Amino acid sequence: MTRPRRLLPTSRPRHVFSALLLAAALALTTACGNQQSPGTSATEASTAVTVTDIDGNTRTIPAGKPAALFFFSVGCGECVGGAKSLSKAAEALGSSADYLLVDMDPKEPKTTVDGFRDYIKAPGLPSAIDTGAALTTRYRVTSLSTLVVVDANGNVTFRATDPSAEQIQAELTKAGTR
Repeated sequence: MTRPRRLLPTSRPRHVFSALLLAAALALTTACGNQQSPGTSATEASTAVTVTDIDGNTRTIPAGKPAALFFFSVGCGECVGGAKSLSKAAEALGSSADYLLVDMDPKEPKTTVDGFRDYIKAPGLPSAIDTGAALTTRYRVTSLSTLVVVDANGNVTFRATDPSAEQIQAELTKAGTR
């Protein structure tokens, strides 16, 4: 009696599945990991961006002093911690720097962002909805829960996912807060 011939060895489907699983895990790690990259590339330097925040105020980043921008979406559970850290840093450093929550979802209305600010107990923290992706594009943000620190000249000096309030304060101080 003859057995039917197999077209693929039995280990190949497992290897393909394992490779796909590994690729997915690496993609998630890259998107959600706590990555930090200090320094500035030539393409990230010296360009101001003007946006209108959700309260109708025009903001220019940078505006002659360092700024911390936190990129989030209301539906991002991980973003809550980073937004709270930005709020704590803003309380500690006051007007020596600018702070901005940047909602990356252009479809979220002002009332939803206001609810997020209330939830993190920072109703006065300046916020903008990046409807035209001006800030997301300018600062090359590719994942939620990213914080970018910009010095007074517009150079990115720090980038991280979900840094602590202390890290934000330290990096703003390095970037030139007084």
